[in-house]
Amino acid sequence: MIVEVPLPPGVERCTIDTRRGAVAALRAKPESANGRASVMVCGFMATKEDFREMLPLLSRAGYDAWAYDHPGQHGGGPGEVPDDGPGRYTTQSLADELREVIRTVGTGEPAHVVGHCFGGFIARAAALAAPSLTRTLTLLSCGPSMRGPQERKMIAGIDYVLGNGGAMLLWPLLKRVLPVDDQVTRDLCHAKLATVNPHYVTGVAQSMRDEADRSGDVAAARIRSLVMHGSREKRLWRPSAYADMACDLQADLVVIDKAGHHVHRDQPDSMARSLIAFWDRTEAEAPARPAKGDASTGAGGS
Repeated sequence: MIVEVPLPPGVERCTIDTRRGAVAALRAKPESANGRASVMVCGFMATKEDFREMLPLLSRAGYDAWAYDHPGQHGGGPGEVPDDGPGRYTTQSLADELREVIRTVGTGEPAHVVGHCFGGFIARAAALAAPSLTRTLTLLSCGPSMRGPQERKMIAGIDYVLGNGGAMLLWPLLKRVLPVDDQVTRDLCHAKLATVNPHYVTGVAQSMRDEADRSGDVAAARIRSLVMHGSREKRLWRPSAYADMACDLQADLVVIDKAGHHVHRDQPDSMARSLIAFWDRTEAEAPARPAKGDASTGAGGS
């Protein structure tokens, strides 16, 4: 079943053609551009449509606003891609994909990158592999690592689901974080969960298990960073973990009132204002701090 969420005015569906292949995306193009692209990186079982209300708010401030889906996340079953397997869906492989997205939409210039939850780990890996591609890094509802007891419990739950029937068994957990009064979004997530490539779920779960705290690496690379979470966040990381990470990153910490794990869905206006203030401040502080230890522009590890 194909479910398409109605999009706000100014947001369009499009395809990003990268060297790694076509990427499904949403875009809000500014009428008066400031020359900067912004890229939203969705989480593990999330979707680009989660950012649909926020994209036009960013474009009105002059930022070319994009959100995209990960390969295999919603469609593209085993066998449809040469050499498909869990190794194609690790944090680093998905970070390589993000770097190609940035190169394409940024037309050679660095982008402001926002990663939600697992998408934050992808954004962090991409920034560390090629710091010159990331103008700023925002870790949204994304803690420092997946090695705490709560994170381990979540991974164990995913392992159980994968061993006892597949991704659709995640639906009872997923629907608890979706808005009860938004049936379109619930239908979209249910439909996409039914078509997810099982290699994607396995690869991401295995990769998350190894996700360590790399805050020191990000700070050493002089990547301008922001940590953001909702005041009602109760999923994985405690407020103290976010605060400690912000300190280690030498980053600002923004807590969005009346928002849970999905800040961009709960409070898109407040989140957009905080992002725009951070980005505008960064753009005004020219020249930017030089990024250190930039890797090759080709695919590579972090």
